[in-house]
Amino acid sequence: LGNTVLSQVSTHRPFGGVVPNLAMREHQKNLIPILEHTLKEAHMLTRVTKSITVNKKQKASGARLEKAVEKILVREPILLEYAQKFFKKYLPPDIDAIAVTYGPGLEPALWVGVNFAKALSAMWGKPIIPTNHLEGHIYASWLSEGTPPQFPLLALIVSGGHTELLLVKNHLRYTRLGETRDDADGEAFDKVAKMLGLGYPGGPEISKIAEHGKSDAFDFPRPMIHSGDFDFSYSGLKTSVLYTLQDLEPARQTQKRSSVAPIKISTKRKADIAASFQQAAVDVLIKKSAQALKKYKPKSFVVGGGVIANKKLRSSLETLVHKLFPETQLYLAPMWLTGDNAAMIAAAAFFRGIPKKKISGLSANGGLKLS
Repeated sequence: LGNTVLSQVSTHRPFGGVVPNLAMREHQKNLIPILEHTLKEAHMLTRVTKSITVNKKQKASGARLEKAVEKILVREPILLEYAQKFFKKYLPPDIDAIAVTYGPGLEPALWVGVNFAKALSAMWGKPIIPTNHLEGHIYASWLSEGTPPQFPLLALIVSGGHTELLLVKNHLRYTRLGETRDDADGEAFDKVAKMLGLGYPGGPEISKIAEHGKSDAFDFPRPMIHSGDFDFSYSGLKTSVLYTLQDLEPARQTQKRSSVAPIKISTKRKADIAASFQQAAVDVLIKKSAQALKKYKPKSFVVGGGVIANKKLRSSLETLVHKLFPETQLYLAPMWLTGDNAAMIAAAAFFRGIPKKKISGLSANGGLKLS
């Protein structure tokens, strides 16, 4: 009924990556405006009016709730100030529950969301559904039009912090087939983009410049492509790009430099390196996916995460499934749901359902796994 995404890219772009404390501050500033905008879009934003009479018992209850919210948001003073004004201005919306991401991710930012969910739960009297961020990337495909994915399915999550292949036999039943042993695919894109002096996030920037380069101009390694398992590794590929760039800059070879400092080369060279790097990264994902599709023969192949916005990866996955596995239905997360968003978390929470018992002591978990 309503969906709002407010990007923090411009805030973090100067640093070439997400800065936890900045993300936490932005969350505090923006959560209430986002909530207000979303409820308005969903026609669920109802103002408190003078015509509503409140007796002494209700006033006392309201005061207790306000105290509870102050205690919950004691470490988020900016959010508390916004929340106090919001709760006095609007009535609770007609919803059943509140879904919140509690991991994995950067804990300073996660805590703001978790505490905000607790505050909403206290004021509105609604239960909380703790939701795994990675689960959201999988369930983004349930928000696509048409027939939903069928089980068993193969799920590939490719994002800035995660690269995982999972077998999903039914809702919420996961078997991890493989994951990255070091850098995630999206992280490698960001680091290589920074080496090339491109913007952040690196995925779209590399995809854009790669269109003008040759994907076979440089023979970058495809780490673990023949490992025989479903694990990934992108650290070696990233390092290979760095060494190649240093070789192209002989005047600075002897200088000690940062592994992500931009190296000055021609625009044509940049395009060729971007295209060759992108091809190497995609080749590994396609090879591992093909092996898993062949072994497990799933009815559906669901792919989600920020990196799936990459045009090369999307087209390569479509070609793979169409040519070699036509019996499997491919579900690529819609472009508007590839990045982090609340809609996919709500979708995942819908299938998880409202907990039978009230959850106490909900905490952020930066290293949360799918289980």
